[in-house]
Amino acid sequence: MSELLLIYLDDQLVQSCTLIVAVLSLRMLFVHLIKRNREILTDGHRHWITSVKNFSWLIIILGLLAIWWPELKNFAFSIAAVTLALVIATKELILCFSGAMLRAGTGAFTIGDWIEVGSHQGEVIDYNMFSTTLQELDRSPNDYSFTGKTIVIPNSLFLSVSIKNLNFFKRYVFHRFSITIEPHLNVMRIQQWIVSEVNQLSTDFIEIARRYNAFIEKRTGVDVPGPEPRILISTNEYAKRVITVIVFCPTEKASELEHHITYGVLERVYQTSDSFRLGSS
Repeated sequence: MSELLLIYLDDQLVQSCTLIVAVLSLRMLFVHLIKRNREILTDGHRHWITSVKNFSWLIIILGLLAIWWPELKNFAFSIAAVTLALVIATKELILCFSGAMLRAGTGAFTIGDWIEVGSHQGEVIDYNMFSTTLQELDRSPNDYSFTGKTIVIPNSLFLSVSIKNLNFFKRYVFHRFSITIEPHLNVMRIQQWIVSEVNQLSTDFIEIARRYNAFIEKRTGVDVPGPEPRILISTNEYAKRVITVIVFCPTEKASELEHHITYGVLERVYQTSDSFRLGSS
């Protein structure tokens, strides 16, 4: 009996090893066919690669369960005790798996989306049952470029913090920036110049911005502000004027537009400040 049991177990080990090697080999083949020596992968390619990886692990798990099911069935009570121990020992992995189920069930994001999870912000480039990988976005409010770093987030984080999907801002964004000037300067004339300059700079994309703004309203069901520039005037703790500019523009042009407006205002303040002084004609 012992010899037969050893033969039977050896056969199952062979089957298990064969299954793992075969599935991983097929996965490598499919990933290679999808990449095809491409240097830059599109969101669609990364989505297929992620699907192949996740599906291969699912086949391995189900296959191993099928191969070893007789032993699992015969030692049900022992397995129950081992399972309890495993649950305690692998609590974090179970939470990660639960977070993956939450993501899949709610459809919170997919490959290529911009998301913010806690203090992390970036573009989703990969996810599996236990973690999500982001291409990090600059946290600075003046930039929307990638830092070159990747962040691997455990899916358990989705159970404790909110997930913000920023995908609508991947193309267009409500960009906000502030300019501080001295209190004696004529802020109304500066405001008029900013509005005129933003309108002139946005002639190339204002129609597309209006359509995209309407698209966001339709998808979200929320009345969002229009694409026209908005100027807010306030003061800070040093009694100086703070001009806050809010403009709806293409994400890749936000930093350039902010630099142009800021430079233009400062140039007029410091080079031709007399034209901005109160009471000037």
